[in-house]
Amino acid sequence: MKRFISILLVLAMVFCLVACGSDKQNEQSNENKNVSTNSTADTEKNDNADKNVDADTSAQFTEQNNSSENTNLQEANTEETNTEETNTEETNTEETNTEETNTEETNTEDTNTEENTVTKFVLNYPEDMQILGYTEPVVLEKTPERVVALSAAPVLTLYELGVNLVGVPNSRVVKWPDDLATNAATVSFSVMSPEDFDYESVVSLEPDLVLLAMNGADSAGAKLESLGIPVYYLYAGHTVPYSSIKMQTEALVEAFDNGSGAGQKLTDAFSQLEKEVEIAKNAFAGTKVMVLQSGSSDMHYIQTNKGTLGSMLDMIGFENVYENESASMVQLDYEQALDYDPDYVVCVGGTDAATHQAVMEEAFSSNPDYWNVIDAVKEGRVIYVDVTYCSTAGINVIDNTKALMDIMAEATGISIK
Repeated sequence: MKRFISILLVLAMVFCLVACGSDKQNEQSNENKNVSTNSTADTEKNDNADKNVDADTSAQFTEQNNSSENTNLQEANTEETNTEETNTEETNTEETNTEETNTEETNTEDTNTEENTVTKFVLNYPEDMQILGYTEPVVLEKTPERVVALSAAPVLTLYELGVNLVGVPNSRVVKWPDDLATNAATVSFSVMSPEDFDYESVVSLEPDLVLLAMNGADSAGAKLESLGIPVYYLYAGHTVPYSSIKMQTEALVEAFDNGSGAGQKLTDAFSQLEKEVEIAKNAFAGTKVMVLQSGSSDMHYIQTNKGTLGSMLDMIGFENVYENESASMVQLDYEQALDYDPDYVVCVGGTDAATHQAVMEEAFSSNPDYWNVIDAVKEGRVIYVDVTYCSTAGINVIDNTKALMDIMAEATGISIK
């Protein structure tokens, strides 16, 4: 029995030892598991840390790359900007050089033009002559020193400007200054028949410029030009308006004025006349006139406001009863003239006023049934003027217009003061 109990005790101890060993193994196994788990966690932490480090490193690298790229981009932009600025500077330099070159060329051209202007004599045509086709100026190497005028129109202007006139026409309209009449040869030339012209008398004067009425261009003018003599053509004759005379004078002053003050004096004379005309124009406004130019008691013409006398009367305020846009003077239409009913009839002819009055009074008395139908004639409202109003000698239009204002004021009783 004791032996059985001893065996049981031994078995119980063995069982206990076994049980204890198993628990230790389990604890060790659990510890190992915990260690393993902890190791795994640590490893994951380490891996994550490594990943974070890698990420941070990658980010830093990316930032460095981006910074590097930005730096490169900035450098590239800077280079482009520098290039553009350089190109702009080069372009501006080229443009500046081009502008300077163009300026130099322009200055050279201007200098050449000035030199040509200084060295050459240029006589331009006024506007009314350019309309008629005379557009090219007369250009000479130097200012003419021997001038022949075959028309009375430019003579007084050229004389006042100090031009050496070696030949002038004979004129019934104006008396030439004594020294001019003495020193200049008288050249026979008729505006009415320019083909009847002794050109040899002009050639013998050795002119370096001839001034001629335009209606002689195809005859006398063509002949003189064929001989190598320069010719300048004029709007001249029996019916030249004030505006044409003024423009022609301005053209001559521009070409021949030598700075002596003579040209300015002529310009001032026209300006002063126009001031006086403004006063007269207001006084005479609305007064109607018929302008008759007669060659004899039975040959009568009527002027428009484009005729010599007609333009003067128009300028000082009178109203012309006859209008014709295409003519300055036409032969009188007797039937039509009965409808005009002018306040005054103004008459001009080829003689002084008194002589012409006798011619016209003979005409009136020889046909009273006609002329007395015109109230102005019947009532004696007829005004006679000198041959100086028949055609013009250029700047004498200034003195003639002033005198005409006085004549008309006295005849009409209208005050212009």
